[in-house]
Amino acid sequence: MLLIHVEHRSPRVHYVIRQVFERLLRLPFRIVASAEEFRSAAGPRLSYGTQVFEGAIHVPWSGAIEQVPLSDPELGWHNGQQALFPVGVGHDLFAGMFFLLSLADELRSTDYDEHGRVRSSSLFSVRKGLADRPWVDEQAIHLGQHIERTWPGTWGGRSPYRHVVTVDMDNIQRYAGRPLHRAFGATVKDLARGEFDAVVERWLVRSGRKEDPFFNAMMRLEATGALVDRSILFCLVAGQGAHDHAASIDHPASKVMLRRMAQHVEMGLHPSYLSSEKEGLVNDERGRLQRAWGGPINLTRQHFLRWRLPNTLRYLADLGFTEEHSLGFTDRAGFRVSTCTPFPWYDLQAEEETSLMLWPFAAMDSALIEQMGQSPAEVVRSMCAMSDAVRSVQGTFVSVWHDRYLSGHREFAPWPAVFEQVVQCARA
Repeated sequence: MLLIHVEHRSPRVHYVIRQVFERLLRLPFRIVASAEEFRSAAGPRLSYGTQVFEGAIHVPWSGAIEQVPLSDPELGWHNGQQALFPVGVGHDLFAGMFFLLSLADELRSTDYDEHGRVRSSSLFSVRKGLADRPWVDEQAIHLGQHIERTWPGTWGGRSPYRHVVTVDMDNIQRYAGRPLHRAFGATVKDLARGEFDAVVERWLVRSGRKEDPFFNAMMRLEATGALVDRSILFCLVAGQGAHDHAASIDHPASKVMLRRMAQHVEMGLHPSYLSSEKEGLVNDERGRLQRAWGGPINLTRQHFLRWRLPNTLRYLADLGFTEEHSLGFTDRAGFRVSTCTPFPWYDLQAEEETSLMLWPFAAMDSALIEQMGQSPAEVVRSMCAMSDAVRSVQGTFVSVWHDRYLSGHREFAPWPAVFEQVVQCARA
């Protein structure tokens, strides 16, 4: 067991130490406040503070962890790696990690896009290149290796790499389960474009004589389930807003397909576009999905990745959600807070660690295709590069897909092959 002496104890320090040693390194530890007990102890020891103890690994204290989120961290270099909050010849590792994991940069940002989301270009992690790699995980591994070199046999390594496939069900069905007036409106548009086969297909599906083509997305997830470590559907149940176009969750075909998928995947809620502003919507939508799914729903990913700090996360935690999966980019690949390991949300305003686990994702199909304009081959390369980066630190690679692309229907025909290639290259 590693003995840790903390000179300046606080909820923030305890939070980041737990993340590093419990989740990142899986290294048993015990924190002690007594310098005398620490000095006289034998075996692996690490101190965090201004005092240096003979024979113990020392992580310098800068005081910055208690000042977050006032300003950008000072950047330096240590052992050839970028380092936050330099102190003498070292750096305040735990303050740097806390700055990133606490979402302090998100909380202080005032640069929003047209959907009210913090622009990725304004984030410290993007501006300084830390979003291109899982810096937090790398730093933790360097520390673990240092401990192992000093006391051989102390650290046994991280948990194995894994791939978690997640699919945002923005539509559920392409044709069925929608109001009649919308079906007629879409038919008129198809006729104007001369897409007569689409007209025939729409009404065959709506009459129940043909299965909806977007169900292929769920079938594809079922077929590849043995090749991934975890599969999650995030289902949108709202269908009447300007940005919400889901088919009815109560449509008989939707219910049958969802109940079938319950044997193969986990289900999460995809809260509607306005849910981050009208919090009551989340509970209503969760109830509708639970009735259709036939079980409890404790996972979320926000539609359009819209969320507000701290309100959205605090509300989700209060409702008993256990995992939130919105932490990623809408316009690029990468690591938004420089980690690929799930971590509990720390509420900076309440100064407490919450029970809501944040699961960062590294790449999303729509970001690469729609925002970056990548071809199928380029998307494969980008996704696989992200999985390789995560594999290098034995982290958790979370990929995000959408039902329309996985359906392979009409204009989405190239994308199922891309998904299958990525699943193969990202296998554990």
